[in-house]
Amino acid sequence: MNRQIHGTVSSSKPIALIPLSDSNSEPASGSEIRVYTRKRKLKQEPLEIPPGKGINAHKLCGLPYDIQDFAYKKNNGSPSSNMNSRWQNVSEARQATLQRHSTNADENSEPIPNDLYIEIFLRLPVKSIATCRCVSKLWASLLGLPYFTELYFTRSSARPRILFTCRKDSELCFFSTPQPLNPDESSSLLAASYHMKIPFNDNYNIISPIGGLVFLRYGHIFEGRKTPELLSVIWNPSTRQSLALPKPNTRKRICLQSYFGYDPTEKQYKVLSMSVEGGIYKEHQVLTLGTEKLSWRMIECCIPHINGFKGICINGVLYYPAMADICSGMRMIVCFHVRSEKFSFIKILEPFIRLLCPTATLISYNGKLASLVWNYHKGKGFEMWVLGDPGKNEWSKHIYGLPPLWQNVLAKDMLMFAGVTGTNEVVLSLRYPSDSLSQPFYVLYYNLERKTIRRVEIQGMKPTNGCRNYIFLDYVEDVKLIQAF
Repeated sequence: MNRQIHGTVSSSKPIALIPLSDSNSEPASGSEIRVYTRKRKLKQEPLEIPPGKGINAHKLCGLPYDIQDFAYKKNNGSPSSNMNSRWQNVSEARQATLQRHSTNADENSEPIPNDLYIEIFLRLPVKSIATCRCVSKLWASLLGLPYFTELYFTRSSARPRILFTCRKDSELCFFSTPQPLNPDESSSLLAASYHMKIPFNDNYNIISPIGGLVFLRYGHIFEGRKTPELLSVIWNPSTRQSLALPKPNTRKRICLQSYFGYDPTEKQYKVLSMSVEGGIYKEHQVLTLGTEKLSWRMIECCIPHINGFKGICINGVLYYPAMADICSGMRMIVCFHVRSEKFSFIKILEPFIRLLCPTATLISYNGKLASLVWNYHKGKGFEMWVLGDPGKNEWSKHIYGLPPLWQNVLAKDMLMFAGVTGTNEVVLSLRYPSDSLSQPFYVLYYNLERKTIRRVEIQGMKPTNGCRNYIFLDYVEDVKLIQAF
């Protein structure tokens, strides 16, 4: 049965203890060890002693640190030198052991295969990929392989995100959130991930992003100048890299209208630019990204047209609305085939004329061209027109009503369309969000099948002083360096 010993130190007299034992040597005869303590009363602490055992040397390590103790051995020289010599020998032996184990590990270990590196990188978020590029030349080369970047893009495409662009004073800030894949399991609260910000000094125009790239045109004042210069820049929010495009070959300093397209067959990004002269689009030019020297090429357009605005690229075809001329007022949708760089047109006549009204938004619905139009009179909802056969100019019309709670918001013309997700939910947002800290920023998801609406709050986005926000669906995180496009 173990006994508990309580010790109270109140005297400066030495306490006689059993001699220290050493497993490697015999104790010297007549030797003893003494411990001197300061005169103070210590807290009583029990010490567990096994049956039949005395106070062993290792029990001394349990003494409080504020006791100034030292051990000495009679007629055996300086105790401090002996102790220092012993610890020096232990330290040298320990270093030799560690070095021997390290050498054996290096001899027996094998290098990590590159395939395993890539598999680990594929599981990392975008910000971690950027950090890993700076670790070593090997990692930087692996992360720049087309095989890795394409595989990362493919996996990211299965997890599309929503890209938010909001203005804060003279800066454009970019955020993104996951895009719901299952409406039944969707959360009513999402955290926004910050990507980057871009300073600008003049008006800006955001062309619809494609994949992981954003086409921006904005004014910037260079050093030594007083007036802003219009820039056309391709940005990758995931890597925070940009590519400035050369100026189009125009005969005059006139307005330009540009669009962004992608050819999935050749995997090429192209920019379509047209000069505006006398209200007519002229000098149609195309620039292909990824070439050694970026340059514009003139192409032919068989039908003059005007008044184009926001377009969308679907399966290698760039669509944007336009008018044939001011006199006739004939509306049409221009189709620019990105791969062949040829134009075709879809005439919009009655009874489909409403799908190109000023409040209409062209979207992609299950891989087809569609148009969302507000309906302020019939049930306070919206209409969706879906293009069936482009050759036959067939459109189907679908009418949806908003719940009464949101009809008042629509009456104030405060909602705008962002598009339709892969789960058939129309994404809407406030055109001009509140700049109050007490009012959260949110988006709305309208389920086309259930005809219900839900609100999802987005955290992490600061107030934007009442400025308009832009929302884009199907944004894909892309780790390919901008020079590779």
